[in-house]
Amino acid sequence: MSRIKAALAGIADAELRGLAEATNDVEQVAPGLLAWLEAACDWELNRRQGLDYEMQPPEAAVPPEEDDISVGAAIAIRDTFAQDSPAVRALFDALVQLLAGGRQKH
Repeated sequence: MSRIKAALAGIADAELRGLAEATNDVEQVAPGLLAWLEAACDWELNRRQGLDYEMQPPEAAVPPEEDDISVGAAIAIRDTFAQDSPAVRALFDALVQLLAGGRQKH
């Protein structure tokens, strides 16, 4: 989670808001992942405002049966939205690695 938190910290507020909004505008093939991504963006925006609470890992929102589709969706989102932002790319690289590792646990 430390890589995800560090990547989120490097993303501008406008990009975080854009990512959170984009989760509602895409096909809901991996709803747990999209819900987690929106929550992660909100967590970072709230952290910047001084609201400190524990960030939940993706496994809290992504059920085991969505593991494979979530990895694929994270890669597709990364390829679509991270073209112009190294910080967004770092977020999705860390997320894909975490999800792929989590897949082996189930």
